[in-house]
Amino acid sequence: MNKKTGMMIALAVLIIIFAGAAAWVLFGKYGKEGSMRQDAVDAMYIPFGKGEHIFVSEQAGVFTVTFPEKIYDVNGKKITPEQLKRGNMVKIYGNGIMLESYPGQYPGVSKIEVTAEGSPSDADTWQYLVDEIYTEPDPSVPPTMNLGYTTDLASVVVMVNRGGYEWVYEDQDGLSNAVVADAAHVLMWKVGEELADVKLSEPLDVTLYFSEKPKAVEVVRYDAALLGAEQIPSGENVSVSKKSGEFVLPGVEAGYVYDITGIWENGHAHYGFITLSKD
Repeated sequence: MNKKTGMMIALAVLIIIFAGAAAWVLFGKYGKEGSMRQDAVDAMYIPFGKGEHIFVSEQAGVFTVTFPEKIYDVNGKKITPEQLKRGNMVKIYGNGIMLESYPGQYPGVSKIEVTAEGSPSDADTWQYLVDEIYTEPDPSVPPTMNLGYTTDLASVVVMVNRGGYEWVYEDQDGLSNAVVADAAHVLMWKVGEELADVKLSEPLDVTLYFSEKPKAVEVVRYDAALLGAEQIPSGENVSVSKKSGEFVLPGVEAGYVYDITGIWENGHAHYGFITLSKD
């Protein structure tokens, strides 16, 4: 069996696995204390669209990663995700937990090392995968946002709904259009429906993953007891930090409703979630 055929068979099998599990363990190997071993995945890096990417691997199929701070080139020099190149061969170290989706999501990555430069043409074999995955974003609506966080047991990604927004976009004729979408305040959203719920047993750092990175992010939180309040009270401003190029909410605690505003050149949009106690 040649390498290309082997990879295609592996991908087909892994797509079936993704369809039947919420999260699956890539290696299934634990140390004496029960913590996940950080074995490496060998993969090829393929960027596409605007800031999007996939990795293709015989071990793990097709997947995306949450980029870590530790990314190194073939000479061991630290680089940024933007410096990775199409066709690069890499080793990816992490907790081995891949989340359900196609392509898969690997948020628990701790380090990436480029093992061979490769060339852009090396990735041409897998262009059909990009064509299957990629859809041109709708310019008339703001980007989407997900949350990501890691516990001792797993890495979690939560889809978050978008609320009201003001947005300016250019249509196919090159004409500028303005859209204003009104929506109820996040305190009026229903938990588990419009309002995504995040269950926490302890304070955790939560990363905000936008489909297109905003210029700035503003966050206000409210006591969860105010959910459904007829009059919207003043909330508490929350500091936002940046880690590996992503916006992060440090030390998020249970018992709050978060109103997140992403700000772009084109306008702004609101997103919301609630934190609940696991206990």
